Amino acid sequence: MPEINKREKQLAWICRVLITLDLLVVTAGYLSFFQAKRQLSSPLIPASIRFQIINDSYIFRASLLAAVFFLAGLWFYSFNKKGIAILLFTGALLGFRFYPF
Repeated sequence: MPEINKREKQLAWICRVLITLDLLVVTAGYLSFFQAKRQLSSPLIPASIRFQIINDSYIFRASLLAAVFFLAGLWFYSFNKKGIAILLFTGALLGFRFYPF
């Protein structure tokens, strides 16, 4: 019985670390969106061009992909399916890193 308990604790810590890393990735994407929006605010740059520049950003799109995997991982983590959650959290990090296939 202690072995199962130890394994569950290890899985829980792995999930916590991956959740923290995923939060950093998703937050970085959203911060880059607001930073680019603020830096490009000028009466000389039309709003449509400004949003096209932001949408073409690698970090913004990759963070949206990571957010989808992250939310799915949180869903499985809340139902105590830690194995699937770890795969999804890792998928979020890999999706952010290798987004432009």
